[in-house]
Amino acid sequence: MKYKNYKKDYYNNEFNYLISQMCDKKRSIMDIDCFISKIGQRSSFIIDHKKHNDTISTNTLIQLSKFVDVNLNDNTKMKCFILRSDINTEERKTDTYSVVYELKNFKNVVNKKVKKEYIKDYYTIRNDEDLKNFFQPETHEKTKLKLKETI
Repeated sequence: MKYKNYKKDYYNNEFNYLISQMCDKKRSIMDIDCFISKIGQRSSFIIDHKKHNDTISTNTLIQLSKFVDVNLNDNTKMKCFILRSDINTEERKTDTYSVVYELKNFKNVVNKKVKKEYIKDYYTIRNDEDLKNFFQPETHEKTKLKLKETI
């Protein structure tokens, strides 16, 4: 089998590159950017990060939505999000606002071909403190309410 060259800015890691080269093109290979949980909290988060100008594929939405509301063994519910932001790693902060899309459970998506059907809710976050609090299980719900009140 002939492999394409490894592109560091395209393949997230060497394993993703290798497995995608070895497999047929009929499968999805998805890298989960972040999983957040905290002992004693009832929510865990899967987060897929995109830059503001990145495209979100329908397949990404389909696959992530299948994890929404999964009940983990300690009665913790899974939530899935797509986070759009541009991050300045030199200054350790976001460059602009962030948008968080909270996904619906796959079984609640009516039209599976329409991307916006997968979105349960969205939040615009204008500072890194709110971004941090949004993704902390212990402050998540309170932060969601705060963000909705500021619209």
